[in-house]
Amino acid sequence: MKTIIKYMLLCLLAVNTVKAQENKESINLFNAEVTPYEIELTQNKTTHILFPSSIEYVDLGSSEIIANKVEATSNVLRLKTVKEDISPTNFTVITNDGEYYSFNVIYNEGPTQLSYDLTKFEKQNSKQKSEVLFKDLGSISPSLVDLFMKAIIKKNKKELNIKSKTYVVEAWLKSIYTQDGKLYFHISIRNKSNLPYTVDYISFKIKDRRTSKRTTIQEVTLKPIRNYSDFQTINSQSKQGNVFMLDQFTLSDKQVLLIEINEKNGVRSQVLKVKSSEILKVKQLSKLKVK
Repeated sequence: MKTIIKYMLLCLLAVNTVKAQENKESINLFNAEVTPYEIELTQNKTTHILFPSSIEYVDLGSSEIIANKVEATSNVLRLKTVKEDISPTNFTVITNDGEYYSFNVIYNEGPTQLSYDLTKFEKQNSKQKSEVLFKDLGSISPSLVDLFMKAIIKKNKKELNIKSKTYVVEAWLKSIYTQDGKLYFHISIRNKSNLPYTVDYISFKIKDRRTSKRTTIQEVTLKPIRNYSDFQTINSQSKQGNVFMLDQFTLSDKQVLLIEINEKNGVRSQVLKVKSSEILKVKQLSKLKVK
């Protein structure tokens, strides 16, 4: 009797296995395809592509094409072939805002076009974009970070009273927000002078508030992960705002965060001092209207 039961169970198992194999369907990745751009390259002329954001990564499908970022920019790629009549190939570009671009390349001795502006193209077309995640952003998508920063700039509310003024140039730390383990610093510069104000660089440093002459000053430099825009030149009688994203941190009562804004070839540098109490009072970004 036991032998018969075992035999019946084996038969049922075999039948179910066959049915499972018959019902199992392969997954078609056609709908997951990233639609590539078509581009023509040649050997005796250089092709340039202007991307909406800074280029982070380039992968070439063949050694028969060469690609380099234009030195004076961060979002322009130049391309050409190393010889005539190369085989069809491809290349991939990932930009700072997380956008993923795929290109199919064919050789043409006389390309119909040598310059491409993808910023202009994407505004005119509803081509669905593919987005990647960056390690330094964690689980936050670059497009969401961009929306957060735009919301902060749009709200433009002065939540803090932290400012610096030198030679009729003012700098304000207007607010600090937090979201998903990141801190967002909203900085505004107002130039009340008749001379343009050009920012050389902005640094974030944690320093000890009080140190004796015999004590070594402890200093930690923090590197921003992202910023909304590049502070360049603030014209006379005008102002400009920016948002910097950093990894979350806290300060002890003996420490201070110094945000140093340095003028290029000038002396109108600014220093914003942030205490530990102000870091602890940051507001949640989720309370802002993000669109």
